[in-house]
Amino acid sequence: MSGFISRIGKRIKKYIVWLILLPVVLGAFGFFFAKGTTQQSSYTAAVTLTLGKYDDGVYNNMAEVTSLLKSDAFLNEALSDVKEEERQDVKTRLILTNQSDTQLQLSFTDADKGRALAVVKQVSDTFLKQDKALFTKRQQVIESRLAALEDESVSNDSKVDKERFLYELESTKLGMKQAKIVDPAQVLDEGNKGMSAKKRALLGLVIGFSISLMFVVLPEVFKES
Repeated sequence: MSGFISRIGKRIKKYIVWLILLPVVLGAFGFFFAKGTTQQSSYTAAVTLTLGKYDDGVYNNMAEVTSLLKSDAFLNEALSDVKEEERQDVKTRLILTNQSDTQLQLSFTDADKGRALAVVKQVSDTFLKQDKALFTKRQQVIESRLAALEDESVSNDSKVDKERFLYELESTKLGMKQAKIVDPAQVLDEGNKGMSAKKRALLGLVIGFSISLMFVVLPEVFKES
């Protein structure tokens, strides 16, 4: 055994320059190779909304909302600052996922992280703006009816009906909800990033060291056998 170790030591001394140089060369190659071939990243941004509840046939209906967000009219407003071809690109790649009967996730993937986030934010913000306007209008109608009914003078025979109508309107008002964000716009993942220069350099060092070790040890192992 001592002879085997002695021979290993001699081989290390004999080839010490190459044994050191190989890991360094492979490490440097890995670093600069990564630097020159950085792969383009892709970013998926998403936002999750919950629909409102105020008896609107479109904005409170998941199927209708899904169609609305993909419509040219809606995207023209939401993305009014971009060119027509870009809006069509968004329309094609905007993903709408029904997470429940009332929750909808909007996601968009792009090579530009900022653009991916901007698209989902602009689309969701526009929808929330339109939803708020409809909710406020509906709320004002309910409040107007309540005020008119409370001020209305009725006969004793109609008091029960008045109280029932008031209760129904109050219940409707309390049950109304406008759409809101459940999970704010954020980048979910990054794809096709590839290894960083440092990781490739480390991998090159490990591979070089392994090759050097095999070059020293394997010939002596075969001699022993």
